[in-house]
Amino acid sequence: MIYYPTLEREIAGRGIKKKTIAESINVCNKSFNNKLSGRVPFTWPEVATIKNRFFPDMTAEALFAQADQGSA
Repeated sequence: MIYYPTLEREIAGRGIKKKTIAESINVCNKSFNNKLSGRVPFTWPEVATIKNRFFPDMTAEALFAQADQGSA
């Protein structure tokens, strides 16, 4: 299951490389993927950096909305 579906969709739709986002928040690719999958939480500074640098037209709440855990 995708934990942050909007974030995943926007990254793909805008052609942004996950490596570029990972570098912007000073984590390795594996750490970034762990955050995307929900295994490790994003910190507020990471959320702010990603939103402001890559998705200034979106709210953090919309961008980081989590997948509905109850639906299959």
